[in-house]
Amino acid sequence: MTPLNELAAELLETSASGYAAAALARWPETEPAAVPGTDRAAWKPHLVQRVLELAAAVRVEQPELFARRVTWLRRAALARGTDERDIERALRSLRAALQHELPANLKGVIAPPFDLALGAFTEPVLPEPVALDADAPLHRLALRYLAACLEGTPERAIDLVLTEIERGLAPGAAYADVLLPAQREVGHLWHVGDVSIAEEHLVSETTRDLMATIVANYAPGGTPRRTLIAASVAGNAHDLGLRAAADLFRLDGWRCLFLGANVPAAELARAADAFGADLVLLNATLDTHLKPLADAIATLRRSAPRCRILVGGRAFDGVPELAVKLGADAFAASIDAAVTTGNALVDARA
Repeated sequence: MTPLNELAAELLETSASGYAAAALARWPETEPAAVPGTDRAAWKPHLVQRVLELAAAVRVEQPELFARRVTWLRRAALARGTDERDIERALRSLRAALQHELPANLKGVIAPPFDLALGAFTEPVLPEPVALDADAPLHRLALRYLAACLEGTPERAIDLVLTEIERGLAPGAAYADVLLPAQREVGHLWHVGDVSIAEEHLVSETTRDLMATIVANYAPGGTPRRTLIAASVAGNAHDLGLRAAADLFRLDGWRCLFLGANVPAAELARAADAFGADLVLLNATLDTHLKPLADAIATLRRSAPRCRILVGGRAFDGVPELAVKLGADAFAASIDAAVTTGNALVDARA
């Protein structure tokens, strides 16, 4: 991360609202909104978010992060039957505003993310792959679990999975091959507008209840071998996947202190030091969580140098090498990999 990139990122973050307003002023008057009746002023919050996402990509010198987010927006437009032309217009207006407003030495820094994102509009965007395969036995169970939740019978959903565990399904497989795929599927359904926020929350809370039951029934007793602290970094409200990973560590015999979502760096480091953590597991879901993640890692290195740091989350999709670049010891692409990698990191330290 170069000083120039850091300067550009900080300027984008502190002036995001102003840049969004400047972009709206440059929206071509001769080009009406793709959706008739759409008020362009309603795009300001969206433009602010794009500026923040641009800042995240610029800071870590990964232009593909910004392009990936724009692809996600285009995919949402496709799934919901709306026109993606407004997304392209908004981006072109934002680029023009930034080229006019930014200092000359920073204009080149923002060019690669825009080039990648806008260049992709020449090709059609593909629908997002579905998370569940009805031909796979455990995915069929996940579909039954999801259906029971959405029918308003969470107790039946929980019983479906617990019954399969009693019949021999490994608890770890229930997490990795049933619960998390079901969660990804309901996220996809929300993304395309097929379920409501309330329904998505119902599935999530049912999954939390079920995970608590699984851990209570199947985690080994005795003295824990090692201590894990798990947290989503400041600003990150997503922690269900992190909770699943922490539970697998519990099932592996670890002492697990789950701090949940939106944990400030200083508090995380204080906990790691106070409880003698062998490993800290951190989660970043969006590109805008990468700076808080880097800050948390730097704080941990100063305050709790003994612990190893493992990171995961969707912010690293396609760029797993970024984890080490931000200061972590390793990246875990899945909850299974988190347990394997976490054990290896602590073994290597010993």
